[in-house]
Amino acid sequence: MEKIYIFDVDGTLTPSRRKMTEDFEEFFSKWSKENTFYLVSGSNLEKIREQVPNYILDLAAGVFPCGGNQLFINGNQKYNHEFKPPEDLLNFLQEKLENTNYTTKAGNHIEDRGSMLNFSIVGRDCSLEQRQDYFEYDNNVGERPSIAEEINATWKDIEAVIGGQISIDITPKGMNKSQVLSEVKKYFPTSQYIFIGDRTMEGGNDYPLADIMNKTDNCNVYQAGAPSAEDGYKHTKKILETLSEH
Repeated sequence: MEKIYIFDVDGTLTPSRRKMTEDFEEFFSKWSKENTFYLVSGSNLEKIREQVPNYILDLAAGVFPCGGNQLFINGNQKYNHEFKPPEDLLNFLQEKLENTNYTTKAGNHIEDRGSMLNFSIVGRDCSLEQRQDYFEYDNNVGERPSIAEEINATWKDIEAVIGGQISIDITPKGMNKSQVLSEVKKYFPTSQYIFIGDRTMEGGNDYPLADIMNKTDNCNVYQAGAPSAEDGYKHTKKILETLSEH
C-alpha cells in the first residue's frame, strides 16, 4: 500500500517562521524525490514560500495553505474557501489587543487571509527575539489558550486554535486542517496516510487533522517534538528515517 505523507510546515519542517535549515533541506530534498507528500499550513502560500524552497514545493503532490482552506497543485489553485469574519469578532480581537498586559506591539495583529483570520498579540511583524519573548510569556500566562477558549464559547459557528508560537488561527467551524484528508483521498483513495505535525494535541491547529486521522483506518499520526520547538524538524527527520526502515 502506497504511503502518502502530509506535513505541517512551521515547527515540523522548519524552525518557527524561518527557512528550512541547510542540513534538513539536503535530507528532505532527497526524501521528497522518492515519496508522495502534501504540505498543510496555517500560513498563506506566500509565507510558505519564504520557508520552503520552491523546488520542494514543486515536488509536493499539493500544498494546502490557510489551514486547508486552499489547495494548490503544480502552482494552480484548485479551490479557495472564503471567510467573512463578523464585525463583533473583529471588535473582540481589537479589545483583546488593547487590554493585554503584554506591552510589545510590532504590527500586523489581525491578518485576514481570505479563508481565515490570524490573530497575534505581539504582531506578525515582530522580530525573532520578540517572537520568542512572547512565546515564553504565553507559555507562562496562557493568554492565547484563554482567548481561543473565549472565542469558541462565544461564536458557536467559529473555531479558534493555537497556531505556531505567537498566534491564533480562526476559521468557520470545520473549515480547518481536518478537511485535508478527504481532499487527499480524492487523488489517492486507497493508500496509507501519514501525518506529521508539531501541534497535534487538543487545542493546536494540527489537532483537527490528527483527530480525524486517529479515528480513520490506514492512518497514522506522529508529533514532531514539542509544540513550536526550534528542533521539531530534527524529530521529523528521525520519524521519516524510522518509517523508511519498515
